[in-house]
Amino acid sequence: MATMTGKTMAIIGCGTMGGAILSGVLESTAKSQLAGEAPRIEHFIATVQSRGSAQALRNKYSKYGESLEVLQADNVSAMRKADIVMLACKPYMADTVLKADGVREALEGKLVVSVLVGSPPEKLSAAIYHAGPRRRDEAEFYIKRVMLNIAANLGQSISVIETTSMPEEFEEISDWIFQQVGKTAPVAPELFDVGGVMVGVSGALFTVAFDGILDGAVRQGLKRADAKKMLTQSLFSVAALLESGEHPAVLREKFSSPRGTTIEGLLSLEEDRVRHAFSKAVIASSKRSEEIGK
Repeated sequence: MATMTGKTMAIIGCGTMGGAILSGVLESTAKSQLAGEAPRIEHFIATVQSRGSAQALRNKYSKYGESLEVLQADNVSAMRKADIVMLACKPYMADTVLKADGVREALEGKLVVSVLVGSPPEKLSAAIYHAGPRRRDEAEFYIKRVMLNIAANLGQSISVIETTSMPEEFEEISDWIFQQVGKTAPVAPELFDVGGVMVGVSGALFTVAFDGILDGAVRQGLKRADAKKMLTQSLFSVAALLESGEHPAVLREKFSSPRGTTIEGLLSLEEDRVRHAFSKAVIASSKRSEEIGK
């Protein structure tokens, strides 16, 4: 399979998440050009609604020169020019964006990457084909659904990518795009909602535990800033151990000594049913994602 190079990607609704992805892929393109290599994606088009947002993007990415084109309130033109179209607008705007005149024709034969919450491919396709089913002479577009988190800004996201049937070169370029902002994990369509919770919601759930631990540390005399520094590094440490293959239960055993401080704290958490509370939160978030997608 020949590697796709020299392509144009449009990011429709280039806000916080779209901007994070744009930053990662733009930087990769710049490095390829400096090395004398053909970049995977050579030209970028970002669309926004307001003049202020357009100017802010131009200012932020000015060092990339002509590699980036910013369009205001002109999604269809961006789609026409692009080989790859990324949907990164607010989910409630998807219908309006996709039902606009010219969108259906602009997307023919292209890869459409969606990072929209609660927007399964079937829902997006229905919006695009709202005027009638695909004709025999109409080239098929392919939708790849992805969920990631705001750590993409730091190149430290984890992106779940829905497994679908599409041309191999589209699969490969989809993986490559999200590898520029972190790691990737394939997930079956029926598990995409809970996978999205694991990468997109879990971070917010962790912050609740994080804040609670900080409060306890302050109560016992530590300054919050000092406690935050210690706890942040502790999270990195635990993450490294888990990534090396350690099981959470085994880690707890290693941390716990008879009549020690760790087992005392763990028993307190179990008494307050903290494990159940986090499980319940994941289930609730997953069900909500399914509801939004209907």
